[in-house]
Amino acid sequence: MKWGEVVDYSKDAQEVGANSLESTLFTGAYEHTIDAKNRMSIPSQIRHQMDPERDGTRFYLVPGARPGTLSLFPEHAFRRRQQSWPSPEIPHEDLLNYSQVFFSMATLLEVDKQGRVLLPDRPLGHVGIGREVYITGAGDHLDLWNKADYERFFEENWSRYADLQHRARRYFSEARPDDE
Repeated sequence: MKWGEVVDYSKDAQEVGANSLESTLFTGAYEHTIDAKNRMSIPSQIRHQMDPERDGTRFYLVPGARPGTLSLFPEHAFRRRQQSWPSPEIPHEDLLNYSQVFFSMATLLEVDKQGRVLLPDRPLGHVGIGREVYITGAGDHLDLWNKADYERFFEENWSRYADLQHRARRYFSEARPDDE
């Protein structure tokens, strides 16, 4: 299967790629421009490391974890993540509100033959990303940032990287106690 090929998702779409625990590891930062038609190229380095069977050929665009950002999840990674979420029937107001906003903003994006996706006006307008952007690796997905916001974020956090690393290690050691 190649990028841009049509895939038949009518046959149990949730099973496609669900059996694989592996996913593409997204790293790096790529400076890009969103053109006047709201098209953005997915960097070739990213497209070439993706496996259509494991990752899918499309991306879900969703609100990012940080204000002013959007996230791009390969379609199979998004489905695997979504399947692990609590049931929407749980009557917790915050979870219900979050889910309704999140999924109403989620958009499935096709990748064209030139490796571009068409970004809808609505999410772009809500987060105010602009035309000059950074696409950054975030492990199992990509984050889309306004260029100036990302550069400011990186400079602020690079100067305290050693402290952030120490805190992250402490967090992970507390979250995963050693088996005895």
